[in-house]
Amino acid sequence: MSAARKADSDLDRLIEEIIVDANNEDEQLMSFENAFDEEADFPCPGTVVGEEVEVLSVSIKNHRRELIATCKRDGGQYDVALLDIDVRGNSVTSRLIAASRSVGRNR
Repeated sequence: MSAARKADSDLDRLIEEIIVDANNEDEQLMSFENAFDEEADFPCPGTVVGEEVEVLSVSIKNHRRELIATCKRDGGQYDVALLDIDVRGNSVTSRLIAASRSVGRNR
């Protein structure tokens, strides 16, 4: 098995673990929110439109149907769609982000 194919199958397994009990897209989002809350290591560095930020958390906010990253820059806090941020987290955080992006692309 090639490295790329193994990585894809590992990512698929992670997604299944996260959304195993989710019955719809809203529950999938909540499952990812819980996974980030329990397993991700924040704060971590990131980039939004070329600007360095500190990513503080990932959650669902304001009834949006996507994951939102709370970021800090120059003393202010900002909520940005997770898909719009290049997050440079540890391996667990990076895998969660890759899994959430894969599910987001397939909606």
